[in-house]
Amino acid sequence: MAKEPDSLILELLRDMRSDMRVLRERSEEHSGELKKIRKEMHNWQETTSTGVGFAMHANVRLESVEERFDDLTKRIERLEKHS
Repeated sequence: MAKEPDSLILELLRDMRSDMRVLRERSEEHSGELKKIRKEMHNWQETTSTGVGFAMHANVRLESVEERFDDLTKRIERLEKHS
């Protein structure tokens, strides 16, 4: 006996509902993964910024020490010439 049209439509709708449920679950999984990735990227950016900040600070300190060293070297050379 052939299925009635209503039951065919209901069967298709049930299949579609099942497919939609699977898609919704996958979407939720992907959303969770994207949140994790965003957090990791944010942490990486903070770490990188901090590292760059430390390097820049060290570079400024090194330049300051080098300038002071050059000044002291020049003073010593001048003192040695006048002695």
